[in-house]
Amino acid sequence: MDETPQNLWLAEVWLEHRDRLVRLLATRMPRVLLRRMSADDVAQEAYLACGKRLDFLQSRPEVPMFVKLRRIAMQTLTDVERRHLAAGKRDAMKESTWDDAGDDASVDAWAQFADTITSPRTRLMRMERQALARRILQELPATDREILELRHFEELSNNECAAVLDIAPKAASIRYVRALKRFQDLLKDEDV
Repeated sequence: MDETPQNLWLAEVWLEHRDRLVRLLATRMPRVLLRRMSADDVAQEAYLACGKRLDFLQSRPEVPMFVKLRRIAMQTLTDVERRHLAAGKRDAMKESTWDDAGDDASVDAWAQFADTITSPRTRLMRMERQALARRILQELPATDREILELRHFEELSNNECAAVLDIAPKAASIRYVRALKRFQDLLKDEDV
């Protein structure tokens, strides 16, 4: 890319939000796609897509920049999924890693490290809590699940959630509180 003022502006904006975008992509990428490429690879493609959509990024200043970048990143992820998973090429679903774990090596390393500092009983309890939380999330309506994912997994602020959902910030706040209450109620029901 050449060093025009717009490209320099994009580079600065991208660097400010890059880490959050990579985390977002890592949580949203299907495991089978992670076998072929990393979240950093998709982020790089998203950056190139941003370069082609400068007008979109510079329009509507009331919308947080991260929300605009997130939209392009998610569209890029969808395009990458189509290219790799829906294409008539080598079937990604039949690919396997050498250890059949399908996980990123760094994630495995951190998991092994965590296992060394917890007892087997603690680890089992944590796994059971995670499975319970996943099951309860699946029982929630899609709108509740979406707001919880945006707030907790993507770490979006209330205003950013409102912009993503195209609703007022107060409505996003109310939706979040209600979803959290429903989640907690379902969790309490499981404890009984």
